[in-house]
Amino acid sequence: MEDLADYFKVFSEPNRLAVLEALRSGPLNVTAVVEATGLSQALVSKHLKLLNIAGVVARRPAGSLVYYEVMDKKVFKFMGQAEKLLTATRRQQLEVLASIV
Repeated sequence: MEDLADYFKVFSEPNRLAVLEALRSGPLNVTAVVEATGLSQALVSKHLKLLNIAGVVARRPAGSLVYYEVMDKKVFKFMGQAEKLLTATRRQQLEVLASIV
C-alpha cells in the first residue's frame, strides 16, 4: 500500500498535472512545457524530474536539448477516470444537500 500511496502522490500536485497535460500530445523539451503551462522553468524542471523518478515520464537527450515523454499513455485514462469519479462524487454531494434544503 505504501508504493500505491506514493504513486498517487505523483498526481496530487496541480502543476504536475499541468505538465502531464502539456505532454499529452507528445514529447516536449522544457522550454515547450514552460510555454504550454505558463509555469516557470525552474518549476517545470522540478516536476519533470519528479515525474521521471516516479517512472511516469521518460527523459531523452537530443543534442543540447532534453525531451520528455509520458511513458505509458494509459496515465491519461487514469487521470480521466479519476476526474469522472470526482465529478460523480460531487454530483452526489449536491443531490444530498439539495434534498436537505
